[in-house]
Amino acid sequence: MTRLLFLTGPGGAGTTTLAAATALRAAAGGHRVLLLGVADAGELAAVLGASGVSGDGNVLDIDDIDDDLDRDDLNRDDGEGGAPTARRAALANLTVRRFDPAAATETALVDIAKLLSGPLAAAGLSAPDATELGPVPGLPDILALREIATAVASARWDTVVVDGPPLKAALAMLAWPETAAAALRRVRPIEGQAARALRPLLAGLVGLPSPFAMVTQWTDDAAAEIAAVRTALVHPGSVVRIVGSPSAAAQPLLQATPTLLALHGLRADTGTLADVPRVPEEPLGVAALEAFGEAVYAGYQDGDPGPGLADPPEPMMVTDDDGDGYRYDLPLPGVERDQLGLVRSGDELVVSIEVPGVAAHRRAFPLPAALRRCRIASARITDGVLRVGFKPDESLWPERFLTDHSEDTQNGDR
Repeated sequence: MTRLLFLTGPGGAGTTTLAAATALRAAAGGHRVLLLGVADAGELAAVLGASGVSGDGNVLDIDDIDDDLDRDDLNRDDGEGGAPTARRAALANLTVRRFDPAAATETALVDIAKLLSGPLAAAGLSAPDATELGPVPGLPDILALREIATAVASARWDTVVVDGPPLKAALAMLAWPETAAAALRRVRPIEGQAARALRPLLAGLVGLPSPFAMVTQWTDDAAAEIAAVRTALVHPGSVVRIVGSPSAAAQPLLQATPTLLALHGLRADTGTLADVPRVPEEPLGVAALEAFGEAVYAGYQDGDPGPGLADPPEPMMVTDDDGDGYRYDLPLPGVERDQLGLVRSGDELVVSIEVPGVAAHRRAFPLPAALRRCRIASARITDGVLRVGFKPDESLWPERFLTDHSEDTQNGDR
C-alpha cells in the first residue's frame, strides 16, 4: 500500500524543508519515494540543491555532491557503507517532481473546449477556444489533487510525500472532494430522471447528440474522479502532517486544523506540530537535510517518517443507550461548542465549523436510511465526538418497527 504524507503549515513554518527531509529519510529507509511539490516548486528546488530538470521538464535533478565535502571522499567506496554510499543509495530511491499549475490548467482548458465543441456544433454554435475560457477558480487545486491521486494509485511508489501549499489554502484544497461530491449528489438524481424521461423522444432525433446523455456521462466521469481522489486521501496509509509555527497569529488555525481535517474524514498527524527543531541556518542541500530529518524523526519507530496505518475518522450510527432511538457519532477532535453549527437539510446532516479568520468549513453527511425516517432529538459533544440523537418519526416508520426498530442496525442499514 502506497503511503501518502501531505505536509502543510503556516507560511514560513518550514514545510518545504521538512517535506524534503522527510522524503530523503524515507528513501534512506529503502522506500521508493516520490516527492511532489504542489506549492512553490522553485523553493523545493533551492532547498534540495537541484541542478536542473529532466524527463518531461518537471522532474528535478538532485546533486549528491555537496561543496563542503571532499570529492575524493565522496567518490571513494570502501565497501563499508559510508555516508556517501548511503546517500547515493537514498537518492536512487527518490524522484522529485514539481506540479506546474499553469501547464496543467492550460491542458485541462483545451480538453474542456474539445468536450464542448460537439454539443455546441450540433446546436449551431461555435465552440470557444481554450484561451477564451479564462481561468477557472479552483481548477489548479483540483488538478493537483488528481496528480496526487494518480501517484498514490500507482504501484511505482512506496511513499508519496507532498509539499503542500500554506495551511489555509491546503485546507480549502483538501475539502474539495467532499464539497464536490455533495454538489453531485444534488445534481445527478435530477439529470438522471430527466434523461430517462426524455430518452424515447431523443432517440428519434437521429444524428443529434443527447444533451442529457452527455450531462449524465460528464457527471459519471466527475464522480469517478472525485472517488479516486477521495480514496487516495482517506486510505489508512494517508495522513496530513502539520508543521508548527511559533507565531501567535497562527495558533488559532493550527489548533483548529485537526478538527477541520476530521470534519472531511482526513487524519491529522500532529507529531511535528511543536517538535520541529529550529536551527540557526536553514538546511540546504542533501547532507544538511539528512541531518535535519534525523533530528526530527529520531523519536519515531525505527526512525521511519511514514504514518502508521489507521482508519480515518468517519461517522458511525449506533443504537442509542436507552434503546428507543439511534445515535450518529461524528469524530471532531478538539471542537469547541461555539465553533459548531448543525442543520438538517432533507436527507443530509450539514455540520459546519467556524474558526476566526478562516472561511467556514462545511460537510454534508448523507444520513443512513434508518435516520432519514427519524427526527433529531439531541446533540452534544463528548470526548471530541459530536453525538447526534435521533428518535423515530411515527409518521414515517411502519408501526411494527416503533416498538423494536433495532433491526435496521442489525441488518447493516448504515
